[in-house]
Amino acid sequence: MPTHALFLDLDGTLLDFAPTPAEVVVPAGLPALLTSLAAARNGALAILSGRTMADIDSVTGTAFPAGAEHGFVCRDSAGVIHQPITTTANRPAWRQALHDAAAAMPGVAIEEKRYTLVAHFRRAPEHGPALRTLIDRLIEGVPDIDVLPANMAWEIRPVGADKGRALEWFMQQTPFAGRVPVFVGDDTTDEAAIAAARAQGGIGLHVHRDFDGTTNAVRAWLARAVGTPQP
Repeated sequence: MPTHALFLDLDGTLLDFAPTPAEVVVPAGLPALLTSLAAARNGALAILSGRTMADIDSVTGTAFPAGAEHGFVCRDSAGVIHQPITTTANRPAWRQALHDAAAAMPGVAIEEKRYTLVAHFRRAPEHGPALRTLIDRLIEGVPDIDVLPANMAWEIRPVGADKGRALEWFMQQTPFAGRVPVFVGDDTTDEAAIAAARAQGGIGLHVHRDFDGTTNAVRAWLARAVGTPQP
């Protein structure tokens, strides 16, 4: 795949899920594998994740090009940050309402990002519907905000950016331009990037549809691409 540009999701794709993002375990050797994959493509590797940029870097160990917070914040190959969205869903009243709800729902965790708010209910799936009802009530009548269903989570976010648009943006930048895009993801949040890669004549892969549903299979496939041990 040296002529391809590689775009990778993190959680559920390269990393196994944990009850909260902070508890995710990074497989030994994953940062080295990503470095090898990027080197083989002259740097044409980008991480597209719902995590913040700081969280992405803590996982990868290197400041790769990345689309953080589902594409609301993009960092190019020169390390320059681009922020196409000016509005934010991390608003004080909504933040307080979610934290109040979480206090009454054991197992629910609220994650605050620069542009979004996430209600995680992996530890307490029974609270998922009530959280969605609360979120729908909070954002009712706000035209520039919507809800993104994630894996055992609801994310309140501004309208106007997603991983598909982030991939399209990267494909206009050096060193991605002129290459064939390949994206791998696992969640509903990744479908836009899968579609965008295919629309540009590339490959969009889903962990559950195209692998065996495990992050181990994805890492093994990537390791074979550069002939390195599987992390």
